[in-house]
Amino acid sequence: MPRVSRASSFLALFLCATVAASCGDDPFSIRAPFVTVSDSFAISALTRTPASSRSLWRIGTFERFRIDSVGSQFDLGLDIDAGGRLLVVPARRIAVPPPGTVASPPVVGLQVSSAAYASADRAPENGYIVDTALVVTKGQTVFVRTASNACATQNTGGTQLFAKFVIDSINTTTRVLLVRATFQPSCNFRSFATGIPTF
Repeated sequence: MPRVSRASSFLALFLCATVAASCGDDPFSIRAPFVTVSDSFAISALTRTPASSRSLWRIGTFERFRIDSVGSQFDLGLDIDAGGRLLVVPARRIAVPPPGTVASPPVVGLQVSSAAYASADRAPENGYIVDTALVVTKGQTVFVRTASNACATQNTGGTQLFAKFVIDSINTTTRVLLVRATFQPSCNFRSFATGIPTF
């Protein structure tokens, strides 16, 4: 049986990769492991609500935590200030984890957009304001970039997760806000298109 030289093997591999890449199926590209996820939910304001209220939001799972569970890994909270303005407050502006807490607050970047929520199909690469509370308006699209420990288990080459959300309504009596959010669980991927993203 004839032996195949190392050079011939490399050439064959190169040709296969070139053909695959030309067809949009690069075998060496980083693939997103998860589909885009969307949800709607209610969340309580951070202030002037009971301690049992769900006021802390973990972007990656849509979970909301009680305000008295500051040791939980969360990304941000929403609030209504004395003037009736809406605030988006990153985790590091809300609480310092108590001694012995394993999960420290993540670094969270925020960016408001004039784009309609439905047409905001990707998160920006840069321009985020980090660990700073922002004033937003009802119906305004907000992009979120958060560092996540979950990225350590993914082979995507990134450490950031991206999301977008919009506040649809506010009950000023109960201080509960209704939110729509879209999240891409694949680290470093910014697309909010339905299905598995390509960027």
